Amino acid sequence: MTMTLPMTPSGLRDELEVDFAQAACELAEARALQAEKDTPDHRAAVAECSARLDAVLDMYLDAGFPR
Repeated sequence: MTMTLPMTPSGLRDELEVDFAQAACELAEARALQAEKDTPDHRAAVAECSARLDAVLDMYLDAGFPR
């Protein structure tokens, strides 16, 4: 059996910051690929990465952290 400990506010903030950094890097890579060659797959990747980045930002704000 695995025991899961509750996440502290600072732990949640740290996790969201890591998620944000990763999503931002993935978005930059997707945009670079799209700039190199604009294809439907590259446009979809940019849209997916943008949506993920927005979701992380929404979670950060919903958690009540300062802007």
